[in-house]
Amino acid sequence: MRLGKTTTGLIAAAIMAWLGNGQALGGFVEEFTDKAEWISAVGRFTTIDFTGFPDGTFITDQYADLGILFTDGNDNIFLSDNAFPNDGAGLFGGGFTPIAVSFDTPQAWIAVDFPGAVQFELFREGELIYTSSLFGGGGVGFFAGLVSSELFDAAVILDPDDQSVFIDDLHFGVPAPGAIALLALASLFSTRRRRSGVTGAASTED
Repeated sequence: MRLGKTTTGLIAAAIMAWLGNGQALGGFVEEFTDKAEWISAVGRFTTIDFTGFPDGTFITDQYADLGILFTDGNDNIFLSDNAFPNDGAGLFGGGFTPIAVSFDTPQAWIAVDFPGAVQFELFREGELIYTSSLFGGGGVGFFAGLVSSELFDAAVILDPDDQSVFIDDLHFGVPAPGAIALLALASLFSTRRRRSGVTGAASTED
């Protein structure tokens, strides 16, 4: 299932939104609950599955070679075949704290496999640019993904209901170099529409 309107090209989507034909969740961010549809939209991404560490290991800079840091200091490995059906390993936010990450290179999409519920906050240069819907509910095996036309350099993953967040796998990525200009153009359309008080939605497909 996809929340919002998907198009096959950022430029076409941006122009549609500019003309008032798009349906927006706000800020040119599309939300997905179907993993296959998200993968089809983004084309390329990096996955962290949190395997290979003992239970309770605090995760900070272990994935720095992938261009990502876990910045709040409380995130730790949680091993459970029941909670994390992908591979039995996941990340726990550490109780009453979210999972916070920063990226060396601004990203265009992010997603998680998870149990329970999650919500995303996306940041650019310290400014909150998007807050997602609340995904999931009771049980395991959920997926939530975002595709944003405005690149972000940090994200927070939280569960505002019980303040305890778990993720099975984390996925993130940025378009191929030639597509970054398209994102910039879509973001320009977004800025103009925000100034005029009109909103629109767009997505990208590599």
